[in-house]
Formats: sequence, structure tokens, C-alpha cells
Amino acid sequence: MLAYVHLAVALAFVVDVGYCQDPPFPILPDIFIVNVEANILNRNYTVQVKEYFDTSRQASRFESLRNGSRHVSVSDFQSQVQYSTDLDQRTCTARPLTSMSRLATPGANGTFRLESVSDFFQFGKKYHDGYVGTAEVRGIPCYEYTSNYTNTSASGVYTSYSMKWYFAQQDGWGMPIGDVPPGAAVPVRLVLNGVSNATRGPPSFGTNASVPVHTFSHVYEFTNFQAGSLAVIDPELFNPPDGVYCSGLTVTKDLPVLPDAFSLYTSYSAPTRNSTFSSYYAYDRNRQETATFFNFASLANITNFSSYAGPHRIIHNVREGTQYNITESSCDMQPLDSVVSPQFTPDLSLLNGHVTLNDPNTLFKFTADRNFSYQGRRFVDGIQCDLWVAMRSDARFVRSLPANQSSLYAYYFSQPEWQFDTFSGLLTQSHVPVLMKIYSLEPGYENTTATVTIGNYEVGPPRSFMFDDSSCFTSAQQTTVTFTMDTSFDNNRALRRGIFRQLGQTMNLTSDRYHVDTYPGPGNYLTVLVRVHDVPTIGDPSRLALLPSKRSALRKLQDAIKRGTFTVATDSMTVNTQSGSYSASSSSQKTTFSSAEMAGLGIGILIIGLLIGAGAVFVYQRRMKSVDVPYNRETS
Repeated sequence: MLAYVHLAVALAFVVDVGYCQDPPFPILPDIFIVNVEANILNRNYTVQVKEYFDTSRQASRFESLRNGSRHVSVSDFQSQVQYSTDLDQRTCTARPLTSMSRLATPGANGTFRLESVSDFFQFGKKYHDGYVGTAEVRGIPCYEYTSNYTNTSASGVYTSYSMKWYFAQQDGWGMPIGDVPPGAAVPVRLVLNGVSNATRGPPSFGTNASVPVHTFSHVYEFTNFQAGSLAVIDPELFNPPDGVYCSGLTVTKDLPVLPDAFSLYTSYSAPTRNSTFSSYYAYDRNRQETATFFNFASLANITNFSSYAGPHRIIHNVREGTQYNITESSCDMQPLDSVVSPQFTPDLSLLNGHVTLNDPNTLFKFTADRNFSYQGRRFVDGIQCDLWVAMRSDARFVRSLPANQSSLYAYYFSQPEWQFDTFSGLLTQSHVPVLMKIYSLEPGYENTTATVTIGNYEVGPPRSFMFDDSSCFTSAQQTTVTFTMDTSFDNNRALRRGIFRQLGQTMNLTSDRYHVDTYPGPGNYLTVLVRVHDVPTIGDPSRLALLPSKRSALRKLQDAIKRGTFTVATDSMTVNTQSGSYSASSSSQKTTFSSAEMAGLGIGILIIGLLIGAGAVFVYQRRMKSVDVPYNRETS
């Protein structure tokens, strides 16, 4: 049945000028758009169709609507694939083009090409079309043509039918179809009548009652025909539609491999809350830490959650086995193994009783075992991107629904040739994550789509203050050291970075264990202030025992300064310390951050779900009966 609809729902028709002397056959361009009302009389239903046909791109598209069910069929002859899509179920099946395709004509090397318009619609001299006369259709004066068709398909279905085509008269009736060749005409109606069976060979009518034969009668009304300059077809229409998972694709592309250290900003649009949230996220596999800054301002008016409103920075320190939940005025520390959950902390896993940091692709659930389908190129804000899509059954928009309710995840990565300049002056040119969309398939939420926009993606170690946990330690747990260096050049950024790195190497500490300030000292010297805190008391005991103590770290620094071996080299200078300048004292506890420090990170809600599950967010998500903000990295 669908074969008949697909056959005739294809519209109009270029043919040989001069076949009929009076009037000439219609001439139509090889690019057009048209709406079709397909009335299937023998089945008592109507199908609404919009068709796109472009021989220059070797592609066609059919959009249909019947009883509220939406379908799209795309034939891409450049990729030699046909997509059949159910938009309501968000599923798509891809199959290679074959000679069974209504659009295909054998080409070179076993491929198929898009037929000419004449072949496609089986209208023209070789199809024995004949001019009948004039007729009026919907009040439009038309020319009428007839043709006949008989075929036995490769699957053995025999079909025979006649067609009556009606074209608007070329003289005396105006139609807005754009700039087309002289003599162009507009299709108005097609009437199709025929018979078919489901066995091989022509049916034996009246002699074999077991042969399943049926007659069919279709009427197709063509409206809003656009050609020439009016037929502007977006090339992306010939891709699988957005928001569907297409199985069976033969064109594949390896998933991008995310780097071991990066940072980025995200903007998450939560459709069920009518809100957009932002966050800043940092990931560093070498230092075994992640950090997320966010601001759940919307929690301020929710009972039992107002204390979680405002700026938060959550650090997962895997080396220590410690989670830090830092606000402007407080810090809460918890063992990481007490908060690890596949749903709430996708950056973490438990292995042999110890917390491990997932690699970036696992963190984003962007791994080959999830059966990602590469679905071609798309443009996102003018950026040409590759699109990968996967179905997910481990994520939900609404927490009260069963866990097996599915969502569809679409990841957009920039083409490798696209360059990104970032705030810090870094130039990134690789597969950069640009956008992620999450389409709900949950009952009642089928048309809900969440969007995560990604910006300022920087490859390399994130800014160190994202991992600064010094506000979580008392003055007794911190020591401040000062010393001077033989330079007054305090505004040299490279020098300050060099001092910071050299301190970590000398003391054998990661940068979260110390904080550095520099300022001009007396004379032509630079004063360096270093604040070092001790090993935390909360975390993984076996890992904490392996960390160098504050005392041992400061002893190494003091020895290096006394020996004069603490030297910082940059491209433009080499700076030594004054050997007698070392001094140490207890630190004042830092319990707050300046507004500049907090605002500089942005306002937020986690990055693609990374943070959710940590600290207050973990509690918040678990208590909510129906959560609008997705609860893991992919959905945030």
C-alpha cells in the first residue's frame, strides 16, 4: 500500500518538449518543493505530504502526516543511503539504496543515482503519455495527460495502473512558481487507478480465487508548488532529521577522544522549569581532580533547600578521596566513597573499594559501547559540526518515572578544521564539543527537549583556583611562608606561573595544597607569599597516608631557598631567591571569597550533568519527587 502512495506522491514531471504538438508537454525544473494531499479512496484516508526534489544534490525528501503520525523519508544518493523516520517515536532506519527504490537508477560501480524528473514520475514520451484535452480542476483550467504503467518488483509484487495528470494551462492562468524556464507548468492533480497482487507474475483474474488481488484508487492534489528561485532547500533537510536515532547507517565516524585536562562553560536550558542555568567546569586527569562552580539561585524559595542557594564550588579530589562543597562562608568535607553514584557522580567510579576518576569520554557517556550513530554534518550557530546520537535508558527528565524510560542524546562536535579563540588566549583546533540535546521519550514529555550549550572550551590544565580548597582548613592547619626573589618585575605573568609550578615541584605538592601571592618588596625585590595547608582529615585513609605532610613540604622549600637552588626560569629571565629571606608563620583562616573571585567563574548549574549528585545537589535531587533539572552530567 505504501508503495503506491510513495509512487504517486512523487509529483510532477519534466518531459520532452515537442512530443505533443498541441499543447507541448509541461517543462519543470529539476529542483522543486510541493505540498500534496494524497486521498487513498480504496482505504478511506488522507495523507498530507510535503516533497523536496533536488537532482543537483542528488537527494529527495518526503514528509508525511497521517492520523497525527509524522514520518520522513530521505534518499541521499551521494551517500547511497535512504532514511525512513518515525518522528513521534524518534526512530530512524537507514538502508542502502537498491534498484527497488522508487528513485534509483543503476549507476557506476554498483551505485545508484537519482533519476531524472521524467523517469522519476514516469511521465513522458517513453511512458506513452498522451494528451487528452482540457479540464477544470479546483476551478483551474488544466491540460489533461494519461499514461499507463505495469511492473513486477524484485519482491514479486505485480502492479498495473493508469494515471491522469492535470497541469495548469500555461497561457491565461498565473501561478506563483518562481523564475522557471519558458513553458513551465504547475501540476494540479493526479488520478491513479490500478490493480495489484502479492504473488510473482501477472495475476490470473477470475480464474484463481487464491491470488490476493485488490484494486486501488488514489487522488493527489498538488498545492504551493515552488520552483526556481522560490525552491530554496536547506541541505540539512537531506540528513536524518534532528532528534531521532538512526540505526543501520553505513557511513561511520570514530567518536572524538576528549583530552585529559580541559575546562568549559555550559548553559543548560531546563524546559520543564522554564529556566536556563550556567556553570563552569574543570577536569584534570593528571591531578585527579574535577571542580564545578554553580549557583542554584532558584532554590532560595524552596522549603528545606534555601541553604543550598547561592554560589557553590564542588571539588572531587580523587587523590585524597575527599569531596569539598565550598560556599562563600563555609566548607563541607565528605569522603568521596560516600557520595559516589553512577547516576549522580558520572566522573567517579568505585574500584576495589576505592574511588577512581573516570576518563573524559566515560564521564560524558560518550563511548563506543553505547552504540552511537554518526548522523552527518550540521550547523550550530554557523559552526559546521559532526553529529553523533545514542539512545539512553539510564536517564530521565522526571524522577518519578521508571528508570527504563528512554531519552535520546545528540552530541554536536565542531569539525577539526574549525578554530576557537578563548578568553585566556588559547587557540583550540580539534573536535570541540559545541552542543548537546536531550530528547525525552517519557510518556507525557515526548516533545520535551533539553539543551546544553558549551562555550570557552580550553584544552589544558584548568585555572588553579578552581581547585583551591584552603578555605576548608583552620589557621592551625595552614602555614604561611614568605621569601624574596631577585627581581621587581611583578607584572610578568610567565614569571608568576613559573613560581607557582616551581613551588609545586620543590614541595612535591599538588596545587590544591598551596596558594601563592606575589607583590613588590623592598628595593628591587619581589616578595612571594605561600600558604600551605596540611593533609585533610576526611577522605580515603589509605590514600591520605601517602600524601606528603605540610611539615615535610615546607622543609623541602626551606632547604631549597637556603641552598639557593630555588630558581625560576622563563623565556626572558632567570630569577633566584635570596637565601636568607625565608620565614614562616601561622595563617589566618580564609573563609570567604571575594565577589570578583566568585563572579569570575560564572553562575551555574553543572556541566552536562557532571556535578549533579555532589553534596547539596545530591540531596536536593533525591528528595524531589519530580525533578525538572536532569540528574546527571548528560542532562545538566
